Parts: sequence; C-alpha cells; structure tokens
Amino acid sequence: MLSLSSGVPHADPVPSLLLRSGIAALLLCAVAAITIPRTVPNTLIDYYFFHQDLWLLGAGGLMLCILSRLDFGERPLAFGTSGARYLAGAIVLVALLAYAGSFVVTEHYALSRDEAMAEFAADYLQHGHLARAIPPGMNTLGDAMMPWAGGRTTNGIWLSGYLPINSLLRAGAGLLGDRFLAGPLLLGGGCAALWMSARKIWPDRPDAAIVAIVLVLTSTQVFATAMTPFAMTAHFALNAAWLVFYLRRDPIGHATAIAIGLLAAGLHQIQVHILFVTGFIVWDWVSGRRRTALLYAGACLGYLVVWDVLYARVLLNWALGPPTVLLKPGVPSNGLIQKFADRIGDLQPMSSLARFAAWQNILVLPLAFAGARGLHDDEGKPTIASAFAVSCMIGLVLMLYQGLGYGYRYLHGLIPCFCLLAAGGWIRLSAQRGRPMPAALLWAGCAFAVLFTAPLALTVSKAFLHPYAAAYRLLRTTPADIVLIDGRGGAFIEDLARVDGPIARPILLDMSYVPLRDLRHLCATRSVMVFDHVQARPLGIRPGGDAGKYARHIATGRALMERLHCGRPVPIG
Repeated sequence: MLSLSSGVPHADPVPSLLLRSGIAALLLCAVAAITIPRTVPNTLIDYYFFHQDLWLLGAGGLMLCILSRLDFGERPLAFGTSGARYLAGAIVLVALLAYAGSFVVTEHYALSRDEAMAEFAADYLQHGHLARAIPPGMNTLGDAMMPWAGGRTTNGIWLSGYLPINSLLRAGAGLLGDRFLAGPLLLGGGCAALWMSARKIWPDRPDAAIVAIVLVLTSTQVFATAMTPFAMTAHFALNAAWLVFYLRRDPIGHATAIAIGLLAAGLHQIQVHILFVTGFIVWDWVSGRRRTALLYAGACLGYLVVWDVLYARVLLNWALGPPTVLLKPGVPSNGLIQKFADRIGDLQPMSSLARFAAWQNILVLPLAFAGARGLHDDEGKPTIASAFAVSCMIGLVLMLYQGLGYGYRYLHGLIPCFCLLAAGGWIRLSAQRGRPMPAALLWAGCAFAVLFTAPLALTVSKAFLHPYAAAYRLLRTTPADIVLIDGRGGAFIEDLARVDGPIARPILLDMSYVPLRDLRHLCATRSVMVFDHVQARPLGIRPGGDAGKYARHIATGRALMERLHCGRPVPIG
C-alpha cells in the first residue's frame, strides 16, 4: 500500500540509533532524578519514578547502549506457513497470562478510584440497571459510601461519573463468569486487529506486522493494564479495530469505523479516542482527501453531541431525573475545552515520558523515531506514518499527571500508532542498510522485556498494590456496622471506601463526605470503627495522605467523635 523507504543504502544506521537512544534514556533518567524531587517531592510521581521507572528506564538505556555494540548477524525475520499460527498462539498465551496476573499481581482488586468506578458501574449494568439505588434512609451518606458517584445522591441514585461503554464491556465479561476476563479478551482482539492493519499497510512485508505485534505483546504497560478494570485496554482494542475499517477506504469501512469510534468515545472519556483520530484527519486533509477528513472531523463532533448531550443531558435526565449539580449549559465542546483548560497545570512531561518509555519494549521508541523520519513516499506524498506521528506527537505534548496506573496509561490508546510507526521504522532501516534488519535484534529487545522489565515492573507494582488489597479485605471483615476512613492516614486510603456488591456490614465511609449531623447520629446508633494511619502503616501503606479541602472537616469530625467517645480503631491483629 505504501513504502517508507527513502534515499540509497549506506552504512548501517542501527548501531548509531541504538546508542543515541540509550544515551537519551539515560539523560532522561538523570534530568528526571534531578527535577522531580525539586518540583513534586513526596508525591506519587516521586514514588513511581524512584521506586519503579528509574530502574526500568536506566537499565533499558544501558541495554540499548550494549545492543549498539553487538553483532546480530544478518538473518532476517522469517514468516513461513506456520508464522500466523505462532503469532496467534503468542497472543493467546499473553492474554491467558494477563488473566492469571489479575489474580497474582492485581489480586482482582480495583486499586484506583477510576477502576473502582468502572467495576461499580459494571455491576449495576450487568444486572440490567442504568444506575444503582442508594439504600433507603442513606441518601446523605451516598457520597461517603461511593465517592465520585454523586450528582444524583439526593435523588437516591448512584451513577458513575464516567461514560458507560467500558463498564458495559466488563458487564458482558461478567456474564461469562468474571469481569476480569474483559482485559485479556480485549488485548487479544486488539492484537488481531493490529495485525490486520499492518498487513493491509505493508502487504508485501509480513516482517513489519510481526514487529508491530511483538512490540505490543512485550509491552509491560499493555500486559499489566489488561489485568485491571482501567478503560485503556478497551481504548487500545477499539482504536486498533477502528483502523482496520478506516483502511478499507470504502463506504462500509468508513461507516463501521465511525460506529466503532462512537463506542470508543463512550468508553470513559471522549477525548481519548478523538486524540487517536486527529492524526488521521490531518493526514487525509494534507493528502487532498478533504471530504474524508471532514467526515471524520464531523464524526468527532457527533460523538460529543451523542455522549455529552443525548446521553448525559437527555437520556440520563429522562431516566433518572436531573442531577443535583446541574450541568453547565452550552455546546458540548465547551465542556471539553474547559476540562483541558482546568488541567493545564497538571502537565508533567518529564515524569510521564520517563514512565511511558520505561514500560515499553526498549526498541519501540527508537524504531518509532526512525519511522517518523520517513513520512513521505518516493513521490513526496505523505504516508500513513504521518497520521501515526501526528497523533503520537499530540499525545506526547499533552502528557498530564495520570495518578495511579501501570506505565503511562493516557497514551495507551496511541500504542497502535507507536507500534505501527516502529514497524515502519523497521522497514526504513532495512532500506537504509540495503539489507533486511536482523531478527536477533528484535528477539534481544523482547528477551529484555520478558526477563527484566516485566518481572521487575510487576513485582514492584504488586508490592505497591498488596497493602491496599489487604486493607480492603481487613475492612470487609471488621466487626462493626460502620468503618470511617480518615484519608489523612495514608496515601490513597480514601479510595478504600466503595460499594462493590450488595450493601453489607460494615459500611465503609470516606470521612471527607460524612456530614457532622450524620456522624453524631451514627455514633449514637451504630457500632463505629476508624481506619487511619494506626492501621495503614503496619499494613505497608505509605504515608502521604492528603484530604485536601476536606482536611478541616475531617479534623472537626474526629474531634466530635472524641467528645462522644466514638470510633474504636480497626483491629489489625
């Protein structure tokens, strides 16, 4: 379909590329190690970098420097009659390992509030409901029981603050027996779609498709995220599926791609899919396909209307009643623009780039860089690599603080672009060398990912998650009617407050949202216990609890409880 080659063969550029990439990774480590303690000390960013990313990225940089000095021979990637079966088997194996990891690594526990919200919505969707009713008489405690599911709590309703498609997909997996099947199934489907796209783009270069798929399968970020309820694996899969139909270049293909885009935009936040599509709109426009560009730009505007107006402002208001906090009037794009404006102060390019690079196969970014240097064909026309590069560049410029996650999840939907750009780089380097790229280089990068990056990243991730999963299991067996969680007692312990099934004793409440009048009533009528730093530290939860604007409210509540002799510590022995 296209060629990424340019120029005439010359001296092998691969050693220089690997060496420069390794030095760049080490410099990024050094700069991040200097700047992070000065700009965001004692934060999650600080913790992630010094406990995880520094070691992963530093070792990756050193390995690239070592690889630049090795002779990998000249044996090219071979794709025989059984090649497709081997790749299919590898995809199935990685998906099965990801499902096993949801037990071993993430312990079937939704660590972050984003994940808990996805599971919460999946539960009520799986039971055929659009939202969940708050138990009678507990409306004023609705926000404390399930933070971020407010807005309609005075109406007696909990509703996820995110769009529903990711939770709907997880609900479907729940009907199969386990909602944690969703991630591995989507991972496998996304890889199959990416293979189809790569074969369409380079029909005479099966090695490019092998490179793209192998780089995805050895991405620790892709592997780990598939173990979780995060929407990002669904973004990866639906974006890859979108590309398959976009490449058909016929009415059925465009209509199907737009329909898939509607689902992708509704996974949890609209802008994630729009970021992916933007590069293709730009490519179509500069290539003279103005109608196609306008078609997809109009589709993106349509997604905003469907999800921000028809779903959020019409369907939900009709079915559930208007929210207590009214949505601001105006065109749908206003809310998206305001959201971006509000988050401009959250830009964290240094730490985010380090985290993204550290969790990928060490060859992804060097090969993608090589691919991004060949954006035109022999006739000077922009190739599809231009679309990949534009989307990737926008994503790299807009690297916001992500909070909890495995790798840098805000770029997860762009991983098809990065890996296809890397596959194009593989082809371009072959042309520059005048001979095929050595297969041994790819397998060396994969071996490093499998033997070092993934084991270390998953081990330290489990070490971070396990205390929270243990704390949650402890709270669920606490002999009390109510457990109040004081968010000042440890990093992210307020996220332990959640509803993840039938309402059962004890009820977990985030003290930030418990009104003082309700607190007095609970102390008088219920058995109340408190979870704070006294329990968090022995369980291994790191310090750093920050209740923000609710700190004074919590302090007032704890003083009231002390006067009432209310709130025994949760026993941990």
